[in-house]
Amino acid sequence: MAIYVGARDLSGLAVGTHQFIVITYENPIPPLKIGVSKVPAKLLGKDVRGIVIGAQNRGKLAVEFYEKGDLTAAMEFFGGVETNWHTSDYDTQLIEVEYGSVPEHEAKRRVVNLIGNYILNQTTDPIRYPTAGFGVNSNSWAQSVIEYSGGKVLGDMKGLDISNSKRVPRTYFMPFCTAKPRIKVN
Repeated sequence: MAIYVGARDLSGLAVGTHQFIVITYENPIPPLKIGVSKVPAKLLGKDVRGIVIGAQNRGKLAVEFYEKGDLTAAMEFFGGVETNWHTSDYDTQLIEVEYGSVPEHEAKRRVVNLIGNYILNQTTDPIRYPTAGFGVNSNSWAQSVIEYSGGKVLGDMKGLDISNSKRVPRTYFMPFCTAKPRIKVN
């Protein structure tokens, strides 16, 4: 299947867009080791399984698998959750990431490795979540993962997705990166 960058309305807010990543699979797969976790692919819709990953505001820019809003938004897109015109939903937008001639399994391996490295580096040197999202935020994080893995996708999704053009420094995605002299952000 494919890798997507997703965008959804911010939970509980009238304006703003949050970006996240979805790695999809056609068939069941064993749980993947990402960072220190074993992460299973979940059913997102008819014949679509996937891993939903986003960076969330937890006082720091923290990676979470299957955060409720991200998971529901992905399921809305793939048909695993029914939406109606008269009820609120996440107005989900997912765009497939292009990797050119890079095989799909290699692109997925790159994304998983970068996220795993980020998770481990955050344990020693977390990135503070910026005030009101202005700075390196969840949109920056999703776009950084895609760019550093060699993918290409539209960064400016529908809605107000501030900081989508900013990048988390590459060192946060490298294995065994010491906290010094790592670039500080936010």
